[in-house]
Amino acid sequence: MDENKDFLCKLDGALGDGDIGLTMSNGLRAVNDHLRASTQNDIGKALMSSALEMGEAVASTMGTLMSSALFRAGKAIQGKTELSSSEVIVLFQAMVQGLKERGKANVGDKTILDSLVPAVEAMEAALNEGKSLGQIMLAATEAAEKGAKQTIEMQSRHGRAGRYLERSIGHQDPGATVGALFVKGFSDGVTARLNSVD
Repeated sequence: MDENKDFLCKLDGALGDGDIGLTMSNGLRAVNDHLRASTQNDIGKALMSSALEMGEAVASTMGTLMSSALFRAGKAIQGKTELSSSEVIVLFQAMVQGLKERGKANVGDKTILDSLVPAVEAMEAALNEGKSLGQIMLAATEAAEKGAKQTIEMQSRHGRAGRYLERSIGHQDPGATVGALFVKGFSDGVTARLNSVD
């Protein structure tokens, strides 16, 4: 998020108030600092406490949505000290459900769901094909990036961007871009961890 902060703000400036890059950079930095300092072995509890950190660090619509997503993910995998490939997918499925319930949006509404839902679908397909976790996350990253780009042709239906109606067509959705970057960051983290084990 730090690397893409200016890009996100530029996207958001076309349809919103232009601060989504700062929001996500600050919010996820707070989460990162919290996790580094935490001694919590329960991944679910760590995510739920991270959700609270996110909520406190950035009081914005996107911050609230991401906080809800992280909390729901943590609740879904509470009690786990390590995750299988299928449990990683459960984590992302729970994030999607949390976003749908909190944001009252669906795929096609030009939101973060337009990158995260394709990512989850790609993860499920890759798991069914017997792919490794690294391959699953790579498939998810590619699907999320494609989904974010496809929002260029969509009309916004929610939030500040929804006021632009047809004029929102032609602009990539900043929320969907956040979703794609989140998946990529998660994937990069998984790859780095797997390589360190090897």
